[in-house]
Order: sequence, then structure tokens, then C-alpha cells
Amino acid sequence: MTGDHFTPDEALQEIGRVDRRVRHSSRGPGRAYLLVGLATMVYWPAMFLGGRPLPFLAGVGWIVLTVALCVYWARLRVHNRLLKRINGPITAAYVVTMMVPFVVGVWLRPDRPTAGWTAVLVAVSVLAGLPLVYGGLRLMRNR
Repeated sequence: MTGDHFTPDEALQEIGRVDRRVRHSSRGPGRAYLLVGLATMVYWPAMFLGGRPLPFLAGVGWIVLTVALCVYWARLRVHNRLLKRINGPITAAYVVTMMVPFVVGVWLRPDRPTAGWTAVLVAVSVLAGLPLVYGGLRLMRNR
């Protein structure tokens, strides 16, 4: 290709190349969504069921993950339509579902958790991570 003078075929090839590059750029945010979604599923049980050092380590890990993701998102230069379209609803769903294990763990947790209560906490923890896992899979499948 020669500078700004494209033949019609070269122009179509360039459009295809740019389109593939933009679609490929949504994989990074997709991986980030998956990472945080899966981390959420582990975080809440660690916070409410873990022994003495585990809640502290989970909290520190969550802070490190949050800072790393904030830096990543600030440096990210993705202009993908699918990411722009799903980011708001996925974020809103994540915020709402994150409240469920918090409420269950802080206000409804018994002093001595039973197996049933543990199953409920694990279930709401998985529920809390599902919006981001769904969003991550949608972004990763964007071709």
C-alpha cells in the first residue's frame, strides 16, 4: 500500500485489518472481566468462611486487584462497540449482585455457619461474579 493512495482492494483490506484489530482489542477487557468475575466467586467465601489470615489476605488481594485494574482501564485504548454497549449494564448488574453476598455475610451470617448456610454463601458468591463472567465471555467471543 502506498501512503494515502489506496486502490479499492487495498482500501477494503485496510478496513478489514483495522476491524480485526479493534475486535482483537476487546479481548483484554474480556480477560479482565473474567478475572474479576472469578475472583469475586472466591473472594466472598474467603472473607466469610476463611480462618484468621484468609480474610486479611483476601482483602489485600482485592485491593491489589482493584488498583491494577484501575491502572489497566485508564491505560486502555479500546473503542469497541460491543464493549461500550455492554459495559454499563454489566457494571450495574455486578454492583447489584455484589450487594447480595455482602448483605448475607454481614447481616444474616450465623455465629457458627452450617453446611446449608455455607452453600447459600457460595451460591450468592457465584451469582455475584456471573455478570462479569458473562461479559467477559461475550467480549472474548467477539470476532
